[in-house]
Amino acid sequence: MKKIFLFFILIFFFFSACKKEEGCMDPTATNYNSEATLDSGDCNYVPVNVIIHFNHYVNGTELVANEMIYTNPSNENYSIQTLRYLISDITLHTNNETETLLDEVHFIDISIDSTLILNIPHINYKNYTSISFTMGLDSIKNNTNLFLNENFFPSFVWPEFLGGGYHYMQLEGDFNTVFNGYATHTGATNGVDFSFNKTLPIADITNININMEITNWYKNPETLNLTSDGIMGNIDKQVILQANGIEDVFSVN
Repeated sequence: MKKIFLFFILIFFFFSACKKEEGCMDPTATNYNSEATLDSGDCNYVPVNVIIHFNHYVNGTELVANEMIYTNPSNENYSIQTLRYLISDITLHTNNETETLLDEVHFIDISIDSTLILNIPHINYKNYTSISFTMGLDSIKNNTNLFLNENFFPSFVWPEFLGGGYHYMQLEGDFNTVFNGYATHTGATNGVDFSFNKTLPIADITNININMEITNWYKNPETLNLTSDGIMGNIDKQVILQANGIEDVFSVN
């Protein structure tokens, strides 16, 4: 009888020792349980403000508008007078594939200071490790009727005979002389989706810098010369701009 009793006692302690304690296993949560071995999925977080700054550089230095002080990879002198573009589906990601959409579409214009900062209040703080966004609008969103009340309508509308929807970017200035203008306009030429997605690592969601290196639109992997003729209907140039943009136009720090 004693042997049977001891056997049940041992069984009891064995299962007690093996029992997993449920709880929040994220150290950044307010209800983190250091003894938990099974994630309960009910972590609580302190809301924070996410601030995103959009910065613009030429050859690694901060953009100075309206000055013929830059030289592109084709050794052409040029200025930047206008830079306006759309960033959409700005999303935070964690390592366990949790996603938080911050903004569906944001319009940036270097001449309007308020567009250079995006402030998203009361986001639950989690262990976010990356941010993703789409340069331009993908084929689902690139519908003229979807954004009639946005501040980029109607100036950013892409011509219907070229596919409709909206510009992704208007980058304009002069090259070689002040009488020789260029217009690097990107969009869905003939209805083809030339938008692209970038996912970049982050360390602090309360202060994110999304940087555009303007020089890189015109190089790597392919050099693109500035021209005085429009490129909105030129599929080949839209392909090059998309490829260059994907490569290394954007960075985050």
